[in-house]
Amino acid sequence: MTTTQLRKKAKERLDSLPPEKVRVAAEFLDYLEAAASRDATAELLKMPGLLQDAEEAVGHIQKQRFKDWRKVRKDV
Repeated sequence: MTTTQLRKKAKERLDSLPPEKVRVAAEFLDYLEAAASRDATAELLKMPGLLQDAEEAVGHIQKQRFKDWRKVRKDV
């Protein structure tokens, strides 16, 4: 079954639920979304040097040490 078919089937089933069950389904979807976000964050945090690079970038921005994106070479 394709993703499109699964989404359609899920929507049909959701539309047939009583309001309280829709609330439960929405809470479950919130949980799934939060879990996916946590997984993505954990994966990013495993990247060596990512936090240091981000902190350095924030420092550069605060000190206005950056280049206008329009002036950066396009062939890089």
